Amino acid sequence: MVLASVGVAVLLQVAPALAQNTPTDPTLPESRVDDIVVDGRPLEVIAEEFVATLSAPPRSRGLARWSGTVCIGVVNFRNDVAHLIIDRISEVAEDLDIRLGQPGCKPNLVIAGTDDASGLAREMVRRYRRPFFRYGYTRSNRGSGALAAFQTTDAPVRWWHMSLPINTIDGSPAIRLPGQGYWVSPCAGSRRGSRTCDAITDHLTRLIIIIDIDRVAGRTVAQLADYLTLVALAQIEPDADYSAFDTVLNLFDPDLQVTGLTDWDRIYLDALYSGEDERLDPREQAARMVPALRAREGD
Repeated sequence: MVLASVGVAVLLQVAPALAQNTPTDPTLPESRVDDIVVDGRPLEVIAEEFVATLSAPPRSRGLARWSGTVCIGVVNFRNDVAHLIIDRISEVAEDLDIRLGQPGCKPNLVIAGTDDASGLAREMVRRYRRPFFRYGYTRSNRGSGALAAFQTTDAPVRWWHMSLPINTIDGSPAIRLPGQGYWVSPCAGSRRGSRTCDAITDHLTRLIIIIDIDRVAGRTVAQLADYLTLVALAQIEPDADYSAFDTVLNLFDPDLQVTGLTDWDRIYLDALYSGEDERLDPREQAARMVPALRAREGD
């Protein structure tokens, strides 16, 4: 499925001279390294460490998922490359029953290529701090320190997720946003110290990904698309060391050979989007992964 593959006007106004070249040669050969195996530890422990390493929800919030319609916009790539990226994200999203927007929809998942990633990030934050990067609600994102890192990192790919706690009863935000009236929590009657209210979940609402064209050179479009797919569909920690795990997030590690989404990545996403629409913490996410991981070991 091809969604919005042309630039978002706002972003093009920010950086009209972004690079137009493709990030990689799709004809480059691919290679596969054997799955990383950690001996002597229960699978539950490995799964918990995997989730703890990859996941990056805002402080005191659960792991967020896309719930509403996702509209993908890819900016400043050749059309054929943009379509390959969009098609790959859409393919995995459809497998997870994520609703996708139709052509011409307003993107809430934006991927931009540039030869000056830090410059673009700084300008975007300066001009569009709200609502693209902050809602005026502290825990809709990873905070000021992470926003500063988003603007200064030298990583090949950088991203900024936005999420909100949502009332599962009526789908409304479960917090009072600036300009809204008084809000009453659906958990107001729950006893003090009880488990987190089941009527609250966390939903992704907006995502901006910036790709440094020069730093992704040498990877295929297919590899980059798989990397972007994991980042696009889950709140991924940008500064972690993933090398102990079998994940596409090792794509830019020179000591590892990565071809694309791994079984662990797919199981992570399947677990994230499975089950009821409820608050999901990292430990619960790991527990959801274990049955599929055990089945994989038995194959």
